Amino acid sequence: MENTPVARSLIQEEVTMETKAENWKDQAQKAGSLAVVILGNILYALAVKLFLMPAGLLTGGTTGIGLALNRTFGVPVASFVFIFNVTMLFIGWKVMGRKFALTTVVSTFVYPIALGFFEKVFGDLVLTQDLFLCTIFSGLGIGGSLGIVIRAGASTGGMDIPPLVLQKWFRLPVSLTMMVFDIAILLVQALFSPPEQVLYGIVMVIL
Repeated sequence: MENTPVARSLIQEEVTMETKAENWKDQAQKAGSLAVVILGNILYALAVKLFLMPAGLLTGGTTGIGLALNRTFGVPVASFVFIFNVTMLFIGWKVMGRKFALTTVVSTFVYPIALGFFEKVFGDLVLTQDLFLCTIFSGLGIGGSLGIVIRAGASTGGMDIPPLVLQKWFRLPVSLTMMVFDIAILLVQALFSPPEQVLYGIVMVIL
């Protein structure tokens, strides 16, 4: 094509169209990832409300702390999770940086809001009193939903953040500190739970 004003105009228009197409594609991918993260957190909250909480099962992470406080002092689980997650988000932002915080911000708000919503909608609904079924569905539901969030490139926030902070400050292995935190949370819950629920809770965590 000759280097004429018309030719240059056509080339520029083609480049502009390609850039717009790439931008639309990038925006669509981001929107898709956001939708997946939101879905994962909603499924997580649903599994916790329908199977974990009614059965009194033990679990780690922020939810485990919330359950321990709920069973001991009557603190609403969703309210505690929300406050704790926002606090951890702020710490993560300060220590790990803005880029890291952006990967956790959706889960920080969506999970506790969804959990609070399901608590109001389902109330005291119990789908089954079979501890085995509750353990299986809790493990599959929570594990699957968290897997969805992580595969989308996001973080669930909450108790995922302290091990990362300790790793940055003291070079402690994330897997080790996360395991220590989870064991401590499970032990606290075990003090106020029947032995059968403790055993099933351990099985669920392993799942």
